[in-house]
Amino acid sequence: GAFVGSGCAISQASVDMMLDLIIGRSKEDALKLADLFSRMIKGEATGDELEPLEEAMSLEDISKMPARVKCAELAWRTLDGMLEGQANQ
Repeated sequence: GAFVGSGCAISQASVDMMLDLIIGRSKEDALKLADLFSRMIKGEATGDELEPLEEAMSLEDISKMPARVKCAELAWRTLDGMLEGQANQ
């Protein structure tokens, strides 16, 4: 299904990058990427470790802007919740 959302430019960019990255991947891979993104945005993951995120690595600097972290993280947290929810059905 399509993801319909509105929000600031950062959340929109984050959604676009996330979808580009996860479409066609297994649920496990998608969850790993969501976890990596979450750690990056909190400043816990850096450098070469981030390469699997591809384009989404460009959002790394947002970790220095706390007010924007939630914007960037929203789509990934939603994805995580959806995938975890499917796992429990």
